[in-house]
Amino acid sequence: CGKPTTEISKVLCKQLGFGRAIGVFSIAPKKETSNWLSAIECKGDEESIFDCSHSEWGAGPGCSEEQPPLAVRCEAAGLDNVEAIPRSELVLPGVDPETVLESYKPQHSEKCGSLSGLYPFQSNQTAAFVYKEKIKEWLSDRTGRLEEVMCRDPKKNTASVDEFPDLRWNPYGFDFPFDSTNVQGEKILHSEKAKVLREGYLSPNAKVFWSLDHPHRHPEELPKMSDASKAIFHNLSRDGFVKIDDWGLDMDALRKTADWALSQREQKNVTVVLDDGAVIMARPRVPALDALLNNETVNAAIRAYLGQDSVLHGYKILRLSKRLQGADNYIAADWHHDRAGRRLKLFIFLHDVENFGGRPTEVANRTHNLVYWHYEDYFTSRYDNEYVQKNFDVHQLGGPRGGGFIFDTNTIHRGSPFGTKMRETIILEYHNEYKCPAIHSLGLNVPCPSGDQYMAYHKI
Repeated sequence: CGKPTTEISKVLCKQLGFGRAIGVFSIAPKKETSNWLSAIECKGDEESIFDCSHSEWGAGPGCSEEQPPLAVRCEAAGLDNVEAIPRSELVLPGVDPETVLESYKPQHSEKCGSLSGLYPFQSNQTAAFVYKEKIKEWLSDRTGRLEEVMCRDPKKNTASVDEFPDLRWNPYGFDFPFDSTNVQGEKILHSEKAKVLREGYLSPNAKVFWSLDHPHRHPEELPKMSDASKAIFHNLSRDGFVKIDDWGLDMDALRKTADWALSQREQKNVTVVLDDGAVIMARPRVPALDALLNNETVNAAIRAYLGQDSVLHGYKILRLSKRLQGADNYIAADWHHDRAGRRLKLFIFLHDVENFGGRPTEVANRTHNLVYWHYEDYFTSRYDNEYVQKNFDVHQLGGPRGGGFIFDTNTIHRGSPFGTKMRETIILEYHNEYKCPAIHSLGLNVPCPSGDQYMAYHKI
C-alpha cells in the first residue's frame, strides 16, 4: 500500500515475467485489508520487490482509502511482432497524433451560463459508478473542460450538439442506434461542427479509440463469407456478443493441458493466484487450440468485425474456484469495460457453465458501441451494479462444455464472482493488427495486447 511510482512498476513487471512496465495505479479497497509490505522504495533496477527498501514483513498499517493497495500494468512478454509505428506515420482520422495526448484539464473557470441538459457530467452521476469520491472529482474536471470549450463560441457550440439527433447519452459515454447510418459517426470524426463533442466531451484516449475503431463499425463493404460466418458477425454487430454451442475441439486434450497448467503454482506460466487459489490464471502453449485458430467460419466473422487485418494475439486459461465468493479480491467482478476500445475475446468452456450458480460472464446487451467519455483511469471504468441492472438489458453467458461465446470487451460486462461451482475457461484475445502498434506508438497506458496470456500472434 502507499504511493505508486514507476520504479516499483518496473521491478514488479520484471519479477512477474512480463514485459515493459507501462503504468502503476492504486485501487480503492472495498474493505480494509492486511498489508504485509509497505513503505516500498525502489530504484527500478532491482530483480525483486524484496530487494527494494521496505517495512518489516507484516509491520505496515492495513490498506485503506487513504493508503490504497498498489497495482501495476505490464506489457506482455514476447511482443516481437507488435512494434510501435513511428508517430509521424500514424493514420488517425480526425485526430492529430502529435497533439491528441495534450492535457485536457480546464485552464480557467470561466462560465457561459447554464449548460444543463447539454452534458452528462452533473454531480448526481456518481451513483452510476463504484468509486464515487474519485468520480466526484473527475466530474468536476470534466464539467470545467466542457465549459471552457463551450465558452469559445457558446451559440455555435450549443447548435453543434443539435447536429446529432440520434446521439444517445448515459453517464458512461454515447452511442448511436444499431441501425443508424455512418453519416453521423463520420461527422464526429471530421466535421468542424462536431469539434465541441471531440474537444469538450472526449478524453485523449477516447478520441484515439474513436478514430481507430469507428471505421470498423460501419465498413464500406463486407467481405464474402459463409452463412454461418454472417450469423456470427450479425449477432456481434447487433448485440456485442454471440453464443456458440460447440467449437468442435478435442475437449479431452484441452482438459489435460488445463489441469497440468493450473497445478503449476510455482511456474511462470501461472500469472495469477488470488486468495490461495480463489482465482488462478495460466498461460501455457495449448496445441489443441490449433483447429480453432484455423477455423475459417470463425475467422471470417472476426475479420468482418475487426477489419481484414486481424490477429489472435494470445490466450490464457482461467479458473474461478469455489473459494471465490465476492468481488473484494477479483478485479473483473465489478461491471466494467476493458479500456481498450473495440476488441474481441473468445471463451471456451471446459465444462458446463450454468447461468445460475456457475459464475458466468455477464454482459449489458448492446453496449459494445459505446464511446466512453474517459478511458485513461481504472476508477472511471468501474460501474455500480444496481445502476447497470436497472438501466441495461443484462445477459448471462453460460453454456455447455465445448461451447462458449465471443464478445467485444468494449461491452459493459463482469465476471460473476458468486456461485456454488468452479468455472474453468480458455480465453482468446483478438485485435485489428494496426491497433496495438498505434497504442504503443502513442505510449497509452493500455495493455495491448493483455500481458497475462501466452503470446500466439496468429494472423487470421
